[in-house]
Amino acid sequence: MSEGGKITLLPGQQSAEEFATLAHETAHELMHRDERRCSTSKRIRETEAEAVAFVVCSAIGLETGSAAQDYIGLYGGDAKLLSESLEYIQRTATQILNVIGAEEFSAPPA
Repeated sequence: MSEGGKITLLPGQQSAEEFATLAHETAHELMHRDERRCSTSKRIRETEAEAVAFVVCSAIGLETGSAAQDYIGLYGGDAKLLSESLEYIQRTATQILNVIGAEEFSAPPA
């Protein structure tokens, strides 16, 4: 859960799941805590955050299986929405990868 500067993770997650969740919640912090939050729906916010988590995990070689696809589907995300949000997704994934020192990784397209 992301609450304006504070991220809380559920205890007991596996390391890979915890990392993916942290990337997702960090994406919310970076993308959805400003005026843009008011102009986006929960569907858009969840799709964007999960797409960022997928890109970050993929860039560092962390396999997440179908988790991102399943999560995005749960919120009604689709290829059109991902395409419309691609700039935000790429920018945010790059920010996170730069901070964790993964500059040498080339993030795959979302």
